[in-house]
Amino acid sequence: MRKIFLLLLLVLIVHLGSTSPTHKRILEQDDGVELEATIEEIAQIEIDSDAVPAIPKLNSQQKWSLIRESGQDPTTRRRKSKIGRGRRDLILAPWRIRHVAPKLTTLPPKPKKAFALPVDVCPKKFDAITKGYNGRTYVFARDRVYQIWFEDGLPQKASFLINEFFAGGPRTVSAALTNSRSGVTILFDGRQAYRFRWNRKHKRFQLAKNTPQELPRNVTVTPQSAFEWADGNQVVMQGEHFIIYDAYWNLATFTGHTRRYFPNLPRDLLGIVYNGSGNTILMYTKTNKLKVYDTKKFKVVQEYPLKLNEFVGCLSS
Repeated sequence: MRKIFLLLLLVLIVHLGSTSPTHKRILEQDDGVELEATIEEIAQIEIDSDAVPAIPKLNSQQKWSLIRESGQDPTTRRRKSKIGRGRRDLILAPWRIRHVAPKLTTLPPKPKKAFALPVDVCPKKFDAITKGYNGRTYVFARDRVYQIWFEDGLPQKASFLINEFFAGGPRTVSAALTNSRSGVTILFDGRQAYRFRWNRKHKRFQLAKNTPQELPRNVTVTPQSAFEWADGNQVVMQGEHFIIYDAYWNLATFTGHTRRYFPNLPRDLLGIVYNGSGNTILMYTKTNKLKVYDTKKFKVVQEYPLKLNEFVGCLSS
């Protein structure tokens, strides 16, 4: 299934010819005025993979110390164990048989469905991108989110207002990532973090508890890009610096320099749209390119330019 997803993404790629390695043109917007700028791509360097340090893992004592330093109590808001819930259910089973909860006379209101918007105008640039727990890709631009998925082998696309599709969420998004283990999608709007869970029953995202949250002091970056790395770490970046983010406790568990831990990472990285089980990561950049990054060689091995209108299904730029 992952191979099919990668192949279908590559079908969207246009102009497969290689681009100039030294200069690229990008469009930026400042107070409604389009500005054309030229950036110079720094040549990739050969990396000895053994010389790249691994991101350190915290033991439980170190983690609890960080949580306490942030003003939280790790003993009062611990993650619930599935095994613990199972044992509790067995203990309470006889009580539940004798005490049947009465049926609700009034059903809770169903969540409102977000209305799809026309896709007649394409954005000038994207602000964030992530692949949701439901397998669909979400691209954010200004106050809109573009949803991309495949049905019966055919690409499907739709557009919504961000704060309607992610009810209770921000109006705009500066960075986004999805934790593939917990299924939580985090949207950043400046230094505000919003956590969402995918509701399979209602087929929509729901705002998690204790959110939104202001990023604490130990988060020393203001999110410009975010992604889940191959080792499962949740990475939030700003320029040459990054943090490992724990969304549940809303704190940084590690801070480092991007070039040291992620050599040859594109400077204009927006997010990761495919994280395979091997060494390949498919990245999306702010210059609207897909770049294939090898996590063993620590370098981009291929890149493909995309057209915005074909990628998100809008009609004109």
